[in-house]
Amino acid sequence: MKSTIKKTFKAILCGSIFLSACAYAEESPASNQSFGDYTPSWLQGMNGDKEWKTWAVIPVYTRHFDRQAVIDDNLNENNPGFGIERSNGRWHWMLGAYRNSLRDTSVYAQLGWTPLQWQFSEKASLSLGAAAGLVSGYQNTDKGYPIVPAGGFLVSLETDYHLGLNLFIVPTIQAVDVEGFVAAQVKLSF
Repeated sequence: MKSTIKKTFKAILCGSIFLSACAYAEESPASNQSFGDYTPSWLQGMNGDKEWKTWAVIPVYTRHFDRQAVIDDNLNENNPGFGIERSNGRWHWMLGAYRNSLRDTSVYAQLGWTPLQWQFSEKASLSLGAAAGLVSGYQNTDKGYPIVPAGGFLVSLETDYHLGLNLFIVPTIQAVDVEGFVAAQVKLSF
């Protein structure tokens, strides 16, 4: 019962954060600033010639590299969730929640940087780089920290059709008990 209340509280908190972020993004008049008129001066270097867009992000695919670990550790590869991303194609502010591989709720905050850009049409671009930040929900690990660092390679496809795709590639790191995986997110701009 206590666990259910805790998960419900987390879901409500995450939902409130997402709704606040959506409302904030809708009010933001300056599309060339990462957070509109509220962008602090120390973040001005992130602004470029491309406008910032707000994306709703939905995880759609996860696959761990070590298939035996999926069986032995009973890892979950069905990881539904929801996130918000603010991106100008080179910088990606990401916040969200999902059901992780240990079947617990994870909340994440990450910053992505994709300096390798390929504009393959007037309406679509592909960018490559990395993302890093913090994630919760992995207390079942040996060390039991409530929040742990998270990061990996990031491939981002963004189009002018309000549709995009993020691909995360996280390598296996045995020293800290990380099973490598690839995960895909569909993203919709509004």
